[in-house]
Amino acid sequence: MTELFIFFFSLFFLLFSTIGYGILFNNLCFKKITDLKDQDSIFVGFYGIFFITLISLFTSFFFQHNFFHNLLLHIIGILLLIFSPSNNKKKFIFYLCLITILLLSALLISKTHDDFSYYHLPFTKYLTEQKIIFGMGHLNHGYNLLSSLFFLNSTFYLPYIEYYSFHFSLLFFLIFFNYFIYKEVLISKNKNIIKFLYLFAFVFFNLSFNRIAEYGTDKAGQILIVLLIIKLFDHVCFDKEKKINTLLFLIPLLGLCISLKTYFLPYLFLGFLLVLINIKNSKILNKIFLSKSFLFFLILLILNFSHHFISTGCIVSPLPYTCLGNAVIWGKDINVIYELSIWLEQWAKAGAGPNFRVQNVSEYISNVQWVPNWIEKYFFTKFLDQLAFLIFTFLLVLVFFKKIKFNNKISSIDKKTYYFFLILAIIFLIWFFKHPTLRYGGYSIVFLILSIPISFIFEKFENRKSFNKKFNFLIILVVVLFNIKNILRINNEIKREDLYKFSDFPYFAIDKKKFSKKKFDSGLTLFSAHHCWSTPSPCGNLSENLDVIKKRGYYFIIKDK
Repeated sequence: MTELFIFFFSLFFLLFSTIGYGILFNNLCFKKITDLKDQDSIFVGFYGIFFITLISLFTSFFFQHNFFHNLLLHIIGILLLIFSPSNNKKKFIFYLCLITILLLSALLISKTHDDFSYYHLPFTKYLTEQKIIFGMGHLNHGYNLLSSLFFLNSTFYLPYIEYYSFHFSLLFFLIFFNYFIYKEVLISKNKNIIKFLYLFAFVFFNLSFNRIAEYGTDKAGQILIVLLIIKLFDHVCFDKEKKINTLLFLIPLLGLCISLKTYFLPYLFLGFLLVLINIKNSKILNKIFLSKSFLFFLILLILNFSHHFISTGCIVSPLPYTCLGNAVIWGKDINVIYELSIWLEQWAKAGAGPNFRVQNVSEYISNVQWVPNWIEKYFFTKFLDQLAFLIFTFLLVLVFFKKIKFNNKISSIDKKTYYFFLILAIIFLIWFFKHPTLRYGGYSIVFLILSIPISFIFEKFENRKSFNKKFNFLIILVVVLFNIKNILRINNEIKREDLYKFSDFPYFAIDKKKFSKKKFDSGLTLFSAHHCWSTPSPCGNLSENLDVIKKRGYYFIIKDK
């Protein structure tokens, strides 16, 4: 019982702190929030994630994220929430707590993501025990695949619960995602096309992303980017007022998505569209590029890609053409980064799996030679399942909200809509020809590329009455299905007899690894294990030609020449 109390107390403690920082960021960047009742509140949770991530990226240059650092950080967040003078604060917190309670079953996991033991936990744990170390990418390939999520999670390292809170952030994304949609559907005056996009997202992502253990570093950013693109789509194509604040609200969160995974970089093309639309209106462009919002966007990305450089010698890891290689003493060999990049593309194109590898990799991934194998090994397995589920989502929303009867109203489609969809199509093609797996951004772009045309088709059907009532019924149905799926999973995990048996409820299983270690003359000790799990940091795979030097108070892991 004590463990359950610590687990849930830590969850809500961190949730309230995140909200506090969200209110502070909104007040710093935009107008001071005076009412948390309606539209002013939909970004607050995500802003909290953004601001804590930014703080973490900065402080890791100087401090380890130990108990003292993190308690101080989050106590300040709680105080920010308590002393914020916003109206309807209690109601806002009530809604978020209610959503949290309805989603709690997702948080109870015994088996973590497959990469958690390899580098997610070791990298995050390293941030709690060390300030930054140059050249961490030498320890294993995982350390070359940085995500700002590791820095956010490192601030969740608290007494008693320790690293068992490192997956709380994933639930926070889902909580804020649902709050955002609830307010946008019921409160805002969006066109039906936009409301149906939100409804599709609500059903699909809650039921498809119900297992927190499968999020890794990929799915959290995908649910956020979907919200941002729907909001941007509404602004560009349907909002007659074209309020500049709508764009400013979105800019920091796009930066957050890019910091989570670099495959979100192509979404910057939509920013170019906005520049083209407003190219003759210098006042709007000046307001954007001279805004605090854009400044925070730049600061986050500069800090984020600085950590890429610190770990690997690459400005954007693992893109080899951004790497300095041996030009910096800790840099990864450019050929090694190139091989890693090829491996990731090979894996995404179904050219590798647990029990097979294709021959002639360079030939396989070039042009479209990989497509037949991808269709056989990926499309007809994982991809088709998700596609079928998305079609089920469309049909479910159709049954709830539409009559199978055409009305006389036909939505006009202007050039901006075509341009917007064209850019999404380009992003889809980049995804398909470079990393065509749902995990690497596929969920979000496939959802958008299919949902937007379907929403226009739905507009041609007559509406059923009592939209709000039916939306509430849909919420109940999704919540029930969400929890049934998780309760069945929890029951199966309790029955397991392997490493991942739920033997330490409510905490996930940790494998206690045997490890070796080597202390260097510079004073740093490196630890070695195949999958490090919770081994002391920094941990990875030691090789004989690794050395550690110390300059100006910082350690550098280098390759002996």
